[in-house]
Amino acid sequence: MASSFAWLDYSDHDRQKAMDVVDLFREEDTRDELGIGVIRDGIADQLFPGTSTIQTRVRYFLFLSWLFAKFGLKYTANERFTKRSRQLQDRLRIGLVNGGEKLGVIGYQAGASVQRLPSSVYWQGLNRWGILRFRGSEKEYQRELARLQLQGERPTDDDGEPLGFDNCNLWDPSIPLPPDDWLEATEFALPLHEAEYLRDRLDFAAKDSLLTYFVHIGIEPNDTDFAWLHMSPDSLPRRLSEELEHARNFSESMHGAALLYNLMLSEERNRGDWVEGYRLALSEWWKTREERATELSSWDRPRFWSLLTSWHVRVRPPVHAFVEDWITQINEFHRPEDVFENMMLRSMIKNRECTLKGARARLGNPRALDLWRGSSGSAQLDFRWNRPVKSIVTDIIQGLRSSS
Repeated sequence: MASSFAWLDYSDHDRQKAMDVVDLFREEDTRDELGIGVIRDGIADQLFPGTSTIQTRVRYFLFLSWLFAKFGLKYTANERFTKRSRQLQDRLRIGLVNGGEKLGVIGYQAGASVQRLPSSVYWQGLNRWGILRFRGSEKEYQRELARLQLQGERPTDDDGEPLGFDNCNLWDPSIPLPPDDWLEATEFALPLHEAEYLRDRLDFAAKDSLLTYFVHIGIEPNDTDFAWLHMSPDSLPRRLSEELEHARNFSESMHGAALLYNLMLSEERNRGDWVEGYRLALSEWWKTREERATELSSWDRPRFWSLLTSWHVRVRPPVHAFVEDWITQINEFHRPEDVFENMMLRSMIKNRECTLKGARARLGNPRALDLWRGSSGSAQLDFRWNRPVKSIVTDIIQGLRSSS
């Protein structure tokens, strides 16, 4: 399809119809098609430490500490450890279902055959929040138990089960004790003392993070799409305000690149409805930029890159160059059509995909395009806000308000 455009004055009906087309593809929206994920994840780790997009509910942090506290010395052999771990995590799944939970239950659909166990989803977060004191992988944890068994350092009862949560400093000793029969039936709602414990963990392990600040402010996120809509950066402490403002500027700037990539794919697929949807999405993106023209034009990008370095985010030169070139180009434009029609931007997007994917690149590859379902990484970056941060903040706040 030739790359020439006539910008249309959409009616409200046409606008909604086109946007509905884009909304059909939300399932694939979070993929990193242009190789900026290292920046996205670095920002998310700074704002919301210990989180990941595959987490669901915050009480899993406690469920898993209780499960691993049940491991006795008889399970330190590799095969028995793996089997016991899967058995207990499947019992947790059943207990949550028995307790009336559905949304957020890991393995709810797959059942006992689930591939990604909760422990693999939350292991890094358990470390980051200081609930798990052992610094290593789950496999390394099993080997550490075996070492402790040989040295006789791990206190157990007559059945080989550990006593309490000390576990030779493998776990935080102040973890709340689990409720009676919790593996038979349980729920995600936090009682007060558990919510207080998780809040205190955040205070200790991530005191200066936006996640901890939001928990302390006590305002539930509700339906906000981005952290900067939940609370304006201007209302935050200075350092958090700066971090959130940089995150917003990066998100709003790079969203256009993702939309242009999807527009180019839609054109090559000769899908007029998709093309119309992405043109309109780019127009809406441009309006957002115009509303924040002052902030975006004065964005201190050297400071942004400096902060990323201080957060130990390793941005390779090609990634840095792509982001800088994109932002520099769009800052010179005055209309959304300038983005649609600019061959330099299109070449930049195509070269970027080719560099990242080689023969797997979609642009210019009919076979790969035939498998494309209409959207790849087209959503605006939210830095894990919609999943799982809103849920985590809400669960802890509601637990702190409970009476038990």
